[in-house]
Amino acid sequence: MTKDIFAAISNVVSRFGQSSYGLPAQKEIVETRKLVGFSVLGDNYVMPLNELSEVLDVPECTKLPRVKSWVRGLANVRGRLLPIIDLADFLGGSQTGSVKDRRVLVLDMDGIYIGLIVDAVQGIKSLAVDRFKEARNNGPLVHFIDGSFSEENRDLPLFCAHKLIEDGQFLSVSV
Repeated sequence: MTKDIFAAISNVVSRFGQSSYGLPAQKEIVETRKLVGFSVLGDNYVMPLNELSEVLDVPECTKLPRVKSWVRGLANVRGRLLPIIDLADFLGGSQTGSVKDRRVLVLDMDGIYIGLIVDAVQGIKSLAVDRFKEARNNGPLVHFIDGSFSEENRDLPLFCAHKLIEDGQFLSVSV
């Protein structure tokens, strides 16, 4: 009886084995980097997702006296005071996108909690690491760029928030 059961199981396995399909060929695994796409002054950029705390609609701000024009003020975000900076104004330009598309990129790094107003946020992109190149960019954020990623026949400069936060001019907000 035991031989009959094994014979029956063996018979079923061989019948299903003949009609089954093989596994699909494994595609090449490509290392990617999670980035957030945004635009400022009409140019598109990406920044590492891990450097970004959150993305907000532009909140109501309380103006501050005796600060540079690019400091929009302070916003209360869940009980925490967030300085709001107009990144385009800091770079010497003005916002180019529509008001409803503007967003605030919230950075919380190296003891600095700050929000940067940008023209728009395109969302999260997953770009292959091998598409990165160290080339310099000539755009308005040139001093804060760490190279660029190639995507669909265009280059997306990689914005480095650490470089911005370490910049003496950025940290000097009083007039």
